[in-house]
Amino acid sequence: MSLHSYPRPVLIGDYVRAGSGLALTGLPLALLPMHWVLASLFGGAALLFGLFLATTVQKHLTVVEADEEGIVSRGPAGTSMSWSDLSRLKLNYYSTRRDRQDGWMTLVLKGRGRKISLESSLSDFDDVARRAHEAAEARGLELSPATLENLMMLGARRPPGNLTARWGPDGDGAAGAEDAAAQRERTG
Repeated sequence: MSLHSYPRPVLIGDYVRAGSGLALTGLPLALLPMHWVLASLFGGAALLFGLFLATTVQKHLTVVEADEEGIVSRGPAGTSMSWSDLSRLKLNYYSTRRDRQDGWMTLVLKGRGRKISLESSLSDFDDVARRAHEAAEARGLELSPATLENLMMLGARRPPGNLTARWGPDGDGAAGAEDAAAQRERTG
């Protein structure tokens, strides 16, 4: 069994962002007279920062356990799921830059009316994604092309046979870079 939680430095950053946002939007709303349009804007922003704070607290209190039998999320809104009950696996990548170099992943597992959603800031996230992928393969679940590509980027899935030459056996793209360099040399 492996235990996973969200690292404190990540959570501290989220707490600072949520608290700052609430202070910058909630305090003026509470202390200053405002036109209703401006108050609505500040109120909406304060509500969003409040929701962000609530999800940060939820992550802080969550511990995830994963083993060969299934996965358990302990904490607020916690649930458990046997791998044999897994009916859907989705791994999304959200980029914060156009070059897709920075961002985060979200793993969503569904089965028997239950849903577990985990972010890539979870400790050993790739291990959890690998276990989930193995369970999905064992159950013969069809995964979306985006999920398959994201699993390969994470290293939780080997490239398909015809792409191994391009991506390398570890899916890191090393073989593809070597092939491209050799092709450039030949074409000169």
